[in-house]
Amino acid sequence: MRIALDIDMNTLHNTSVVAELKKGQADLLLISGMLLSLLALVLPSVAGAVDRGIMSVEFLYAIETTGGRGERLREPMDMHYDRKTGELYVADAGHRGIFIYDKNGMFIQKISIDGKEGSPVMVSVDNKGRIYVGHNSSAKISVLDYKGASLNVVDLPGITDVPGNQVRPLYFASSPGGDVYVLKSAGGVVKVDPYGDKHEEIFISGEGAPNMMYGMHIDKKGRFLFTDMRPYSGVIFDTGKSTFHRFGSPGVVYGQIARPAGITSDDSSHIFITSTVRNKVLCYDGEGNFIEEFGGIGERYGEFYMPGRIVSDGQDRLYVLENTLKRIQVFRVAFLNEKKKEVVVEGQAFHVEKG
Repeated sequence: MRIALDIDMNTLHNTSVVAELKKGQADLLLISGMLLSLLALVLPSVAGAVDRGIMSVEFLYAIETTGGRGERLREPMDMHYDRKTGELYVADAGHRGIFIYDKNGMFIQKISIDGKEGSPVMVSVDNKGRIYVGHNSSAKISVLDYKGASLNVVDLPGITDVPGNQVRPLYFASSPGGDVYVLKSAGGVVKVDPYGDKHEEIFISGEGAPNMMYGMHIDKKGRFLFTDMRPYSGVIFDTGKSTFHRFGSPGVVYGQIARPAGITSDDSSHIFITSTVRNKVLCYDGEGNFIEEFGGIGERYGEFYMPGRIVSDGQDRLYVLENTLKRIQVFRVAFLNEKKKEVVVEGQAFHVEKG
């Protein structure tokens, strides 16, 4: 069956969608994902057209180039924001390197990744400034010093390369204390020991646990945040209580999630999730209650085309990676309706946002 739609809408910029389905060869997940994609295109972009006075979103700039003269990002796959130094690390598989930018988006340096493990597709940094790199041709994790010199190449427990039964590193996350964790494609999470001796396996199971984890983040409270592909949702794992809380409504209308990808949070416990089908960033409070969304399909700044990874500087900036458009958009976000509380320090009153 061939489906072709030409939709003329201001928010879609005359987007054409063509989907090929061969009878008897497409599984249920693929079909449902395509149908959701079509629905997301047909339905109007409500949040993009209405200012509800809930949240202010300001586009600041886009990172699209490298340190070379006129050279652009080729295949940005992952990013990490170091809240200690204010630096953004970008793994670009096309350039076989890690690019580092300051908090204003200015290029600092490139670290070339030329080892036999292949191009970088994942990146993180620990509290010692060590850089962790995941590769496209190997399940091993490379550990580098802050200058890019190799310190170690480590194997993770539970990783297999057996055809038909592969378990690979999928996603990095760093804890508030600066430890680096790896979400595996199956079997849970590993706390990485940079020396390769004392990795810690964490099994994600129990009532309410995510079924098909895709993205991961660790918030300031030490909770594990996941995006789940079945059903489309977010999941909060309280490691202290060993409890799970699922949030988000699957769907393609305002406030709903379709194919969640990246997930992050700020220091006020707001949670942010990218929806690749709806081309939105959805915003929640620390308990997973929906607040607002922004974005919409398109290639202009402030719009998205299949947004993936997302990181926060912990304060008011969000970085959203679009691999297809080879760029990272940077936004300033403010929540307008949140109450403020007064804190008195040595006789002086300060107003701070309630988290």
